[in-house]
Amino acid sequence: MADRTAGRPTLDARAVLVPPSGVMPTEPERCCFDEWAGSYARRARRRRLVGPSRDLLAGLSEVGLRDRTVLDVGCSAGVLAFETLEGGASRVTGIDLSPAAIQEAGRIAGERGLADRATFQVADGASAPLVPHDVVVLDKVFCCYPNVDRLLANSLGAARALYAFSLPPSDGLRGALQRAFSAVANRWYRLRRRTFGDFRTYVHDVAALEARVREAGFEHRFGRRRLGWDLAIYVRPESTVSER
Repeated sequence: MADRTAGRPTLDARAVLVPPSGVMPTEPERCCFDEWAGSYARRARRRRLVGPSRDLLAGLSEVGLRDRTVLDVGCSAGVLAFETLEGGASRVTGIDLSPAAIQEAGRIAGERGLADRATFQVADGASAPLVPHDVVVLDKVFCCYPNVDRLLANSLGAARALYAFSLPPSDGLRGALQRAFSAVANRWYRLRRRTFGDFRTYVHDVAALEARVREAGFEHRFGRRRLGWDLAIYVRPESTVSER
């Protein structure tokens, strides 16, 4: 049988050494995600989107968010998820590896009167069965995975109309700076292993990832290049908003 991956761009992760076994884990360690849940919950309660998350929401609103269902992969405490509802989305589903973050998101949904339109659950976007939604968002998620092939394929398959993401840049001066920053950060995580476990950050080849998205039948519709993040929204041309 012919190798279907031949000639396909490789999605590589840089600034992290492969373990001596040569085997990289397929999903990030939960480690510190639970510990970070409190700070994200405070941000969600203040309705405070920052940096790429704010730009990503603006892009979704521009391309078409109203009356659409949203799947937020790596939602943490729901910071972005809740804002998509406020921006006109009909329903949102959030998944995250952190039980503490999902618990916080559920509480905040009740506090904000959004519990009837928001569902949150503990799940890994790379392996969990994902119910199709009109919009799939991965905000600052790819950089937590050493290998994004499974995450990309699984999440792309759930996107009916829009596929949106943010991740660190990988080319030019911005990419070089990001790889240097990631290497320094990962050394710190290793020194603080008791707190961070095996958590590391990864800089993946953005061009290769976007090539895979286009290969799946999506077209680029929105993009932003910040110093530390690249943002993109892709549209499936033949898509229509499904009946609710």
